Amino acid sequence: MPGKARGPCLEPGDLSSVRTTHPRGRGRGLAYHLRRHAFPFFSPSGRDGEVLGIRKPQPGDGRPARGRFPDGGRTSVRGDRGRIGGWVRPSAGRIALPRIADLPRAITLTAFLQTLFLLLSPGLASQVVAVVEVRVTSQVSGDPIPSATVEASDAGLTSVTDEAGAATLRGLAPGRHELRVSALGYESRTVEAEAVNGRRIQVGVVLPPDPLELPDLEIPALSGGLAGGGIQIVPQELGPTVQDLPEALQRVSGLTVVRRGGPGAPSRIQLRGAESDQILVLLDGMPLNSPLTGEVDLSTVDLASLSRVVVLPGARSDRYGGRALGGVVLLESRRSKESTASLTVGAGAWESQRMSGRVSWVPSSSWDVSLGGQWRGAKGDFLYDVPAFRGGGEARRVNSRFHRGGGHLRLGYAGSLGEVSLRLHGSRIHRGSPGTIAQPSRSGRQEHDRHGGSLRAEVGDRAAGASLLLGLQWQRAEYRDSAPPSGPAYHQVARVAQRDLSAEGWKAMGPVVIRGGAEFRSLRVRSRELIPPSSTTGEVALWARGEISHPLGRRARGELQAGLRLDRHDRVDGTEASPGVMVTLLREGTELEVAFRSAFAPPGLSDLFFQEGVRVRPNPDLRPERVRGEWSATLSQTLHLTELRLDGRVSAYRSDIDDMILWLPDFRFIWSPDNVDVTRRGVEGELRAELPALGGTHSVAGQVAWSRVAYRGGVLSGQVVYRPRITGHVEGRLELPLGEVTVGANHVGARRAVPGSDLNALGPYTTIDLGLGLPLSLGPVDGLLDLSLTNLLDERAALLVDYPLPGRGWSARLHLEPNAN
Repeated sequence: MPGKARGPCLEPGDLSSVRTTHPRGRGRGLAYHLRRHAFPFFSPSGRDGEVLGIRKPQPGDGRPARGRFPDGGRTSVRGDRGRIGGWVRPSAGRIALPRIADLPRAITLTAFLQTLFLLLSPGLASQVVAVVEVRVTSQVSGDPIPSATVEASDAGLTSVTDEAGAATLRGLAPGRHELRVSALGYESRTVEAEAVNGRRIQVGVVLPPDPLELPDLEIPALSGGLAGGGIQIVPQELGPTVQDLPEALQRVSGLTVVRRGGPGAPSRIQLRGAESDQILVLLDGMPLNSPLTGEVDLSTVDLASLSRVVVLPGARSDRYGGRALGGVVLLESRRSKESTASLTVGAGAWESQRMSGRVSWVPSSSWDVSLGGQWRGAKGDFLYDVPAFRGGGEARRVNSRFHRGGGHLRLGYAGSLGEVSLRLHGSRIHRGSPGTIAQPSRSGRQEHDRHGGSLRAEVGDRAAGASLLLGLQWQRAEYRDSAPPSGPAYHQVARVAQRDLSAEGWKAMGPVVIRGGAEFRSLRVRSRELIPPSSTTGEVALWARGEISHPLGRRARGELQAGLRLDRHDRVDGTEASPGVMVTLLREGTELEVAFRSAFAPPGLSDLFFQEGVRVRPNPDLRPERVRGEWSATLSQTLHLTELRLDGRVSAYRSDIDDMILWLPDFRFIWSPDNVDVTRRGVEGELRAELPALGGTHSVAGQVAWSRVAYRGGVLSGQVVYRPRITGHVEGRLELPLGEVTVGANHVGARRAVPGSDLNALGPYTTIDLGLGLPLSLGPVDGLLDLSLTNLLDERAALLVDYPLPGRGWSARLHLEPNAN
């Protein structure tokens, strides 16, 4: 807002900072007060006990209509502390067919399909009221806006959006209606919607930001987008073809999932050419990277237990320290907002089975308890094509059996001053080690145990506050083979104890926000393969960041973020300084971001001492990996063409890595780590189109990435091994009355298998997946049946040489949870 503001600003959509007249104080007290009246929503006007126009489901109501909501497809309207189901009463009677003479002369394709749908739907009566679903999103970030008010003044109806930005107006008479949409911190918009006889209509509304002046409150109106070009994935919105976290991450441009076999095999990721040990993965703020290898096996993370996944590509040490050289993956576990339970069972190809369950209890607006567990297993053997340089033909991949089990317990408290949460977790994995197709093993075994807990406390609000995180983790990894295909038998056991402590504080001063914090981490590792067999390392870090937002006219805004982090690491000499600067320009659905960052990654213990099951020669002179200056630019654009919504994103980067640690064999085939300089540059593009039609929202999304990750100087040249230049993914989704149909294709380009040579290079491959999601109503229980065919064309491929991928497979999953009755 130009000029000097008369008062401070409220961040868009932030209701929790507005005081009410209720004795309990802020928004949580208001939510509790409304809950007692069975209307668990914030009052848009701020008055206590205001009754909203939403009724509970009544006996005799029909089946729940399928919709795009956070609880996995079952139609519902969520509030701050509860849920009221959305229902459609079945209709009866004959159809009143429209006369041909009454049809418009120039009919659009959408109108023709809608008319055809009405003609073929015998359950629709001629005079049945309509239902209009409104989805409200931010023009700046594209994120949903909760607690927005949707009014149809001519019909006297009002609704409020839930956390997914969705609101439902029921009982509208057929015809055109003006809908007024408003939210705190955003400009109001009036749109026209045509209610069709007996139909469910979906309308999308985008609100531009409009900072709100409030006395005695200082909160800057920064953009609601994700930090630094982050890409968000909501697991509950994914289609039926997604079975685990690695498959969900395949939808991120520039990210490649590296699997070493079939179901249950270790799965790691590459991001913009950076390896898994250069990508930091955090679950609720706690690192999942192995202290031994620095990598994360993402197949061990239960996707159903997550509420959100955020990928931050590029160098991120200015905030997250070492290991964030290639990017950061943030995993957020699900939190309970109501008392409920769910159960998922499934089966599939290669004798795979799965089962998971979750129970949550919310006794009041302050307390919540959740308990979850999951188990998954498979035999895992499959047929594969032997490459020509290995003799050709067909063989069976054996010793691929695995079992994985785990669970978690979360206890949370939210009071007037802040929040406290305790999370305990544990998991165990048993899997075979089949080795390579050149040297297969029938007796190799792996066991991985991980358990621990974290305590998080947060006080204050968006204007000023602080948080504290304390975490403890214990890990055990065992590798053994009594009869390996070469060399002597081995039995390696490593135990790790990890302690983490981090503190953060923030303060808003007008348009400026200052953040800062400190982190401490201690690792104790014991293994007979290490020299010495026990070692302790520590890390200490201090970081600070400043953020400022300034309007550039009425429709544009500029933002600047600058930060610096100082790290002291026992495996790195001296103090590492990691600066970062980001400039963002926003104007009417367009966002341009330019960033300069640096990063580092210390050598891992496996780089310094050993590599499981392989003869190695240690290299005590290894240097840390560094990105001294990364430049990146990202342009995002959102367009609305009548009912069609288009979201596009293009990124370009240049991020050279000095002293990248790569394992290379000598003439005796003894492996040793060494520092190699690598150049990295690339371009990424994403496009998504959404069109509401025929009672559902249909979408097509695609992404493609080109990257050049090449050796720089020295003896080696050309693309680094196993880094494809071209990767891409495309997916189409149709929401039909029967259910949801998903078709997806994933492409991986050609890859080198030998450093500095095209010898035995692997060709490109494309896999196609098909999925169907069917909503079910089973009395007091709602269900969702997901059916999928993976690798539909039975493509025989391998991303890594000697590690083939399985061919065509299938899976079926049934998700059950109590309905809103």
